[in-house]
Amino acid sequence: MVEKRLGALPVAADFLRRIDVAGTVDRLCPGRDIAHLTHGQVIEALVANRLTAPAPLWRVDRWAREWAVEEVFGIEAELLNDDRLGRALDAIAPRLTEITDSVGARAIGEFGIDVSTFHWDMTVRHEALSDRAGMEGPRRSAVAAAG
Repeated sequence: MVEKRLGALPVAADFLRRIDVAGTVDRLCPGRDIAHLTHGQVIEALVANRLTAPAPLWRVDRWAREWAVEEVFGIEAELLNDDRLGRALDAIAPRLTEITDSVGARAIGEFGIDVSTFHWDMTVRHEALSDRAGMEGPRRSAVAAAG
């Protein structure tokens, strides 16, 4: 008998498919025809990894063997090696804004999100960059919503 963790993988897979993460990534960042996985499939698996096992981004293949990744996503664990993850991340880096905009718009439509009171605050990103540069300054909240 083989035991694997299931956790929230089916829920994550359903959400990722409903907002078309793999399709969006594959349209904007097509891979090679000979690849075993598309960039979109790898990114979906990485998102599921972040949601179910938030830890340093390494040994994702081990996580995939211990969790029901093959059963839920149809991806064999050994295909999620560090080199393949790196290629997918390199492929999406130049198109990240387009990907997040497209997926965000899809989520808004798919889930009927009311954006009239939504505010996207990039302070955390700026603070992280400032911290790395050794800069100091006032801290603000990461997300704010107007009511």
